[in-house]
Amino acid sequence: MRKSTILIAGIALGVFISKQIESNPETKKALQETAAKVKTFANAVGAGYREQESQASTAKKPSARTAKKPATTTKRTR
Repeated sequence: MRKSTILIAGIALGVFISKQIESNPETKKALQETAAKVKTFANAVGAGYREQESQASTAKKPSARTAKKPATTTKRTR
């Protein structure tokens, strides 16, 4: 019951805020500018991720090393 009350209150608050944004042109403009900035930032992050991913996929793999024989040890006599 409590969760449904919170859900209904959230929906009502969202509707109220959206109507206030639509009726105030300054707020609407500020919201559009903020959305554009967020979109620009998200595109920059995505481009950086793709660049790092392409660098990682084209990086040279280390060459396979040949197995070295273990060093021979001499037995010590007392």
